[in-house]
Amino acid sequence: MPTRPPPFAGLRVLEAASRHRSYSLAGEELGVTHSAVSQTIRRLEDAYRVKLFRRQGMQMSPSQAALRLAQAYREAARIVDRVGVDVASQSEGRRLVLSTLSSVAKLWLSPRLARLSDALPDVTVEVRTGRELANLETDGVDIALRFGDGDWPGLHIEPLFDEVVFPVASPEFIARHFIGSDADIARLALILEDTPLWEQWFETAGVAAPSPLRGLAFDDAAMVVEAAAAGLGVALVRRLHADNFLESGRLKRVSATSVTTPFSCYLVWRSDSPRIAAIRRFADWMMGECHRSGLLEAA
Repeated sequence: MPTRPPPFAGLRVLEAASRHRSYSLAGEELGVTHSAVSQTIRRLEDAYRVKLFRRQGMQMSPSQAALRLAQAYREAARIVDRVGVDVASQSEGRRLVLSTLSSVAKLWLSPRLARLSDALPDVTVEVRTGRELANLETDGVDIALRFGDGDWPGLHIEPLFDEVVFPVASPEFIARHFIGSDADIARLALILEDTPLWEQWFETAGVAAPSPLRGLAFDDAAMVVEAAAAGLGVALVRRLHADNFLESGRLKRVSATSVTTPFSCYLVWRSDSPRIAAIRRFADWMMGECHRSGLLEAA
């Protein structure tokens, strides 16, 4: 064995060569020459006293020792990346990064930012939005608000509420159209986002759904809620999205019939996060706001 560990950079070269099975391709990825890769591999072979690669045709075939070292490098690199993010995070002061959907941030969180600042005056909360799940290890995200089945291994999972949908419309739309029963909704203009949920709602209501479903269609929940508030039709909404519109009177429920979706809402974070105290305070605030909104109660 070597008297001192070989440079970490040398193992990076080995990992690239092992993955590409080519010194030339590894060099292109790392921005060095074929010769530099070859020399690095020779130094590693001298250090470990073992053959790491053998030429087979046009490829450089890694030995079992090379594959083990490459895997060890990848695992070590992930640890270094994660610790680096944590160290950088600590140097930025009391800052918490939240990941969630843009519709949740716009429709539910934004009107509550003043209360959030009052509850956590010493913590700067950065909100990142997008449909892609944050990994909470190397992307700098501390806590995420997610919808799903709660199956995210390796993370602490805090259940919030089941996701329930129900139909709403603006007071102006209701005034223009008689809605005396669930059956009346089938003949009205609909606002579509998740078509299967509309079909499920009609089935639950015991009403034959229009075939095909007709109406304005959007792929963004915020646009669905805005369209309903503008009087363009009846929308099937999630309470989390419509809460502020219902509270302000811009939207009203047009049926007591509701449907529980296959997904629930959760807060998730790493149990070993260096910001666990701030995360817990934010989670407590979030739970309080959900209770205040009635989200923790059956719709």
